[in-house]
Amino acid sequence: MHIIEQLQSDQMAANGQQDPNANVCFFTTVDATGSPQVRTLVLRQIAETTITLFINTSSPKWQQLVKQPRCQALLWYPSLQIQYRLSGIAEALASDAIQDNWQKRPLRAKLLDYFYDRTAPQSSPMTSRAELLEQFEALSQRVAPEDLKPSSAAIGLSVQLDQIERLDLSQNDLPHERTLFERSENGWIATALVP
Repeated sequence: MHIIEQLQSDQMAANGQQDPNANVCFFTTVDATGSPQVRTLVLRQIAETTITLFINTSSPKWQQLVKQPRCQALLWYPSLQIQYRLSGIAEALASDAIQDNWQKRPLRAKLLDYFYDRTAPQSSPMTSRAELLEQFEALSQRVAPEDLKPSSAAIGLSVQLDQIERLDLSQNDLPHERTLFERSENGWIATALVP
Protein backbone atom coordinates (compact mmCIF):
# COMPACT_ATOMS: atom_id res chain seq x y z
CA MET A 1 0.00 0.00 0.00
CA HIS A 2 1.22 3.51 -0.88
CA ILE A 3 2.26 5.51 2.22
CA ILE A 4 -0.36 8.24 1.72
CA GLU A 5 -3.06 5.61 1.27
CA GLN A 6 -1.75 3.90 4.42
CA LEU A 7 -1.85 7.20 6.32
CA GLN A 8 -5.39 7.95 5.16
CA SER A 9 -6.45 4.39 6.02
CA ASP A 10 -4.92 4.68 9.50
CA GLN A 11 -6.69 8.00 10.05
CA MET A 12 -10.01 6.43 9.01
CA ALA A 13 -9.39 3.48 11.34
CA ALA A 14 -8.57 5.89 14.19
CA ASN A 15 -11.82 7.75 13.47
CA GLY A 16 -13.65 4.42 13.54
CA GLN A 17 -12.15 3.76 16.97
CA GLN A 18 -13.28 7.25 18.08
CA ASP A 19 -9.65 8.10 18.71
CA PRO A 20 -9.50 11.67 20.09
CA ASN A 21 -6.36 12.29 18.01
CA ALA A 22 -7.83 11.13 14.70
CA ASN A 23 -8.30 14.63 13.26
CA VAL A 24 -5.52 16.58 14.94
CA CYS A 25 -1.77 16.86 14.63
CA PHE A 26 0.97 18.14 16.88
CA PHE A 27 2.57 20.84 14.73
CA THR A 28 6.14 21.97 15.33
CA THR A 29 7.87 25.16 14.23
CA VAL A 30 11.08 26.82 15.42
CA ASP A 31 11.06 30.19 17.19
CA ALA A 32 13.60 33.03 16.84
CA THR A 33 15.85 31.48 19.50
CA GLY A 34 15.91 28.10 17.75
CA SER A 35 13.60 26.47 20.28
CA PRO A 36 10.95 24.06 19.00
CA GLN A 37 7.36 25.21 19.47
CA VAL A 38 4.67 22.50 19.44
CA ARG A 39 0.91 22.99 19.40
CA THR A 40 -2.17 20.95 18.55
CA LEU A 41 -3.96 21.85 15.31
CA VAL A 42 -6.88 20.38 13.40
CA LEU A 43 -5.64 18.41 10.41
CA ARG A 44 -7.93 19.55 7.59
CA GLN A 45 -6.71 17.34 4.74
CA ILE A 46 -4.17 14.66 3.84
CA ALA A 47 -3.40 14.65 0.11
CA GLU A 48 -0.84 12.95 -2.16
CA THR A 49 2.10 15.18 -1.16
CA THR A 50 0.59 17.70 1.26
CA ILE A 51 -1.33 18.23 4.45
CA THR A 52 -3.61 21.22 4.99
CA LEU A 53 -4.05 23.19 8.21
CA PHE A 54 -5.83 26.47 9.03
CA ILE A 55 -4.09 29.13 11.11
CA ASN A 56 -4.34 32.83 11.86
CA THR A 57 -1.58 35.20 10.77
CA SER A 58 -1.76 36.94 14.16
CA SER A 59 -0.30 33.76 15.68
CA PRO A 60 3.42 33.53 16.46
CA LYS A 61 3.53 30.29 14.46
CA TRP A 62 2.87 32.24 11.26
CA GLN A 63 5.84 34.56 11.88
CA GLN A 64 7.96 31.51 12.69
CA LEU A 65 6.95 29.86 9.41
CA VAL A 66 7.67 33.04 7.44
CA LYS A 67 11.24 33.00 8.79
CA GLN A 68 11.69 29.22 8.67
CA PRO A 69 9.09 27.35 6.61
CA ARG A 70 10.52 23.92 7.47
CA CYS A 71 8.15 22.24 9.93
CA GLN A 72 6.91 18.91 11.19
CA ALA A 73 3.54 17.47 12.13
CA LEU A 74 3.27 14.49 14.44
CA LEU A 75 0.20 12.26 14.27
CA TRP A 76 -0.31 9.84 17.15
CA TYR A 77 -3.19 7.39 17.06
CA PRO A 78 -3.20 5.68 20.49
CA SER A 79 -6.10 3.43 19.49
CA LEU A 80 -3.87 1.90 16.79
CA GLN A 81 -0.49 2.40 18.48
CA ILE A 82 0.74 4.15 15.31
CA GLN A 83 2.72 7.37 15.01
CA TYR A 84 3.56 9.43 11.93
CA ARG A 85 6.09 12.24 11.61
CA LEU A 86 5.38 14.38 8.54
CA SER A 87 8.17 16.78 7.55
CA GLY A 88 8.10 19.45 4.88
CA ILE A 89 7.90 23.08 3.84
CA ALA A 90 4.88 25.22 4.74
CA GLU A 91 3.31 27.81 2.47
CA ALA A 92 0.11 29.83 2.55
CA LEU A 93 -2.74 28.68 0.34
CA ALA A 94 -4.85 30.96 -1.81
CA SER A 95 -7.63 32.67 0.15
CA ASP A 96 -10.33 30.51 -1.45
CA ALA A 97 -9.15 27.60 0.77
CA ILE A 98 -10.66 29.40 3.77
CA GLN A 99 -13.67 30.64 1.78
CA ASP A 100 -14.50 27.07 0.72
CA ASN A 101 -14.32 25.75 4.29
CA TRP A 102 -15.71 28.72 6.22
CA GLN A 103 -19.25 27.38 6.58
CA LYS A 104 -17.93 24.06 7.94
CA ARG A 105 -16.08 25.78 10.79
CA PRO A 106 -17.75 25.84 14.21
CA LEU A 107 -19.12 29.18 15.40
CA ARG A 108 -16.48 29.38 18.14
CA ALA A 109 -13.65 29.20 15.55
CA LYS A 110 -15.26 31.92 13.43
CA LEU A 111 -15.70 34.15 16.47
CA LEU A 112 -12.09 33.57 17.49
CA ASP A 113 -10.88 34.86 14.12
CA TYR A 114 -12.93 38.02 14.73
CA PHE A 115 -11.57 38.21 18.27
CA TYR A 116 -7.99 38.11 16.96
CA ASP A 117 -8.78 40.94 14.52
CA ARG A 118 -10.79 43.17 16.84
CA THR A 119 -9.69 42.44 20.41
CA ALA A 120 -6.32 40.70 20.82
CA PRO A 121 -3.98 38.71 18.55
CA GLN A 122 -3.59 34.99 19.11
CA SER A 123 -1.20 34.14 21.99
CA SER A 124 -1.28 37.68 23.40
CA PRO A 125 -1.46 37.92 27.21
CA MET A 126 -4.73 38.63 29.03
CA THR A 127 -5.18 39.70 32.65
CA SER A 128 -7.16 36.51 33.36
CA ARG A 129 -9.24 33.80 31.74
CA ALA A 130 -12.32 35.58 33.10
CA GLU A 131 -11.35 38.72 31.16
CA LEU A 132 -10.86 36.67 27.99
CA LEU A 133 -14.28 35.03 28.37
CA GLU A 134 -15.95 38.36 29.14
CA GLN A 135 -14.49 40.00 26.03
CA PHE A 136 -15.27 36.94 23.90
CA GLU A 137 -18.88 36.96 25.11
CA ALA A 138 -19.17 40.70 24.44
CA LEU A 139 -17.93 40.17 20.88
CA SER A 140 -20.32 37.27 20.32
CA GLN A 141 -23.22 39.52 21.41
CA ARG A 142 -22.19 42.29 18.97
CA VAL A 143 -21.77 40.10 15.88
CA ALA A 144 -24.61 37.99 14.51
CA PRO A 145 -23.45 34.51 13.38
CA GLU A 146 -24.81 35.08 9.86
CA ASP A 147 -22.69 38.24 9.56
CA LEU A 148 -19.43 36.41 10.22
CA LYS A 149 -17.23 36.39 7.13
CA PRO A 150 -13.74 34.95 6.74
CA SER A 151 -11.06 37.17 8.23
CA SER A 152 -8.17 38.11 5.95
CA ALA A 153 -5.90 36.89 8.77
CA ALA A 154 -7.38 33.37 8.63
CA ILE A 155 -5.34 31.38 6.14
CA GLY A 156 -4.95 27.88 4.85
CA LEU A 157 -1.51 26.39 5.22
CA SER A 158 -0.17 23.67 2.94
CA VAL A 159 2.81 21.62 4.06
CA GLN A 160 4.62 20.16 1.04
CA LEU A 161 5.78 16.84 2.45
CA ASP A 162 9.25 15.52 1.68
CA GLN A 163 9.53 12.91 4.46
CA ILE A 164 7.10 10.67 6.29
CA GLU A 165 8.14 8.37 9.08
CA ARG A 166 5.71 5.69 10.25
CA LEU A 167 6.18 3.90 13.57
CA ASP A 168 3.94 0.95 14.37
CA LEU A 169 4.10 0.02 18.06
CA SER A 170 1.44 -2.71 17.85
CA GLN A 171 3.79 -5.71 17.47
CA ASN A 172 3.74 -7.38 20.87
CA ASP A 173 6.65 -9.83 20.62
CA LEU A 174 8.59 -8.27 17.75
CA PRO A 175 10.59 -5.04 17.48
CA HIS A 176 8.45 -2.07 16.49
CA GLU A 177 8.10 -1.42 12.76
CA ARG A 178 9.67 1.91 11.78
CA THR A 179 9.88 3.05 8.16
CA LEU A 180 11.10 6.29 6.59
CA PHE A 181 9.52 7.41 3.32
CA GLU A 182 11.33 10.09 1.30
CA ARG A 183 9.69 11.80 -1.63
CA SER A 184 11.48 11.62 -4.96
CA GLU A 185 10.56 12.41 -8.56
CA ASN A 186 9.29 8.83 -8.85
CA GLY A 187 7.17 8.80 -5.69
CA TRP A 188 7.92 7.75 -2.13
CA ILE A 189 11.02 5.65 -1.40
CA ALA A 190 10.80 3.46 1.71
CA THR A 191 13.70 2.66 4.04
CA ALA A 192 13.33 0.37 7.04
CA LEU A 193 14.79 1.91 10.21
CA VAL A 194 15.91 0.34 13.45
CA PRO A 195 13.21 1.30 15.96
